[in-house]
Amino acid sequence: MARLDKEFKTFYSEEVKYYANKEIRDKKNKLKTDFKSNFPTKFKEYFDDEFKAENIRFIDQGSYAIGTTINHGNKAFDIDVATILDIDVTKYSNPVEIKKIARDSLSSTNRNPIIKEPCITVKYTKEGEEKYHVDFPVYANHNGRLYLARGYEYSSEENRKWELADPEGLNDYFKTDNLQIEGLELSGDEKEQRNQKRRLIRYFKWWKAEKYSNPQSDNEVPPSIALTILVCKYFKYSKIDEKYNDLDSLYKTVNKIIEEIFYDGYDTEWNEIKKIRNCNLPTIPNSDCFSNLKNSDNYVKKFYDKMEYFKNQLEIAVNESNERKAGESICKVFGEKFPLPEEDKANEEDSFAE
Repeated sequence: MARLDKEFKTFYSEEVKYYANKEIRDKKNKLKTDFKSNFPTKFKEYFDDEFKAENIRFIDQGSYAIGTTINHGNKAFDIDVATILDIDVTKYSNPVEIKKIARDSLSSTNRNPIIKEPCITVKYTKEGEEKYHVDFPVYANHNGRLYLARGYEYSSEENRKWELADPEGLNDYFKTDNLQIEGLELSGDEKEQRNQKRRLIRYFKWWKAEKYSNPQSDNEVPPSIALTILVCKYFKYSKIDEKYNDLDSLYKTVNKIIEEIFYDGYDTEWNEIKKIRNCNLPTIPNSDCFSNLKNSDNYVKKFYDKMEYFKNQLEIAVNESNERKAGESICKVFGEKFPLPEEDKANEEDSFAE
């Protein structure tokens, strides 16, 4: 049985894991400062109403908040900054109007924010290529509950809405129940299992970046939040000879996810096809993360086929006695950045440290 301990350790620490970048932190802080400075004035111009800067607050959300961002060269990574405004959603019932003000508050000579359906996006490019972007989902804090502003700039009235949401609760779900270890009284094994789970989430995101590098539609790509939820829900830790083994854990987890989320069904013409179960957010609005993917049976089939190939290559690697050949199978799903063992050389005794 192959283990590839050293290779997974090197791959994770040198390629997969994102390390905090001062430039990006500075950009994010500048955007927040500009927003807080500009929004009250823009709001006054648009509505002729007062809005105080102290009624604006920000929280990190998404992978940046829970420590699962990856550093894949073919994929511009994103940072999500939830922007929470004390706003009466009955008085300001059109969320797109608020998003327009938010966009204008982030605009500058060198910045052209874009209104997307769930957020405002600010892109940063280098030599014409996008390197990263900062997303600002806009929330209204009304009567102690948060509502996400949904809708494109030119969305029809039925496609504009304030949607009840809980971004802080979602952060807490991942941090408290699954990933974070700070401040918790955990045994050594519990900490190591959580660390392994975080690594697996990043491996999944790397796999997604490799296998969906040029999608025909964004709707065919499984959302990262869905992959994160699935790994948290169906994670299988692996420990071999007192060492946590990511290859075996990844194989068992991928296999379990396939077993749980796919099932046999029929299309409208009663042809047998693969169907996919819901992957609901664990907090309000509890929406299905696969709703767009389900719009096409072909999208579901592509996802199933890619997951099956992922599982099969992992299974080959797990059962391969030759470490080099096992590494070649892993390269088929993770790409050439995964380091191959030297011919007939056994792995060194390494363990992971997060």
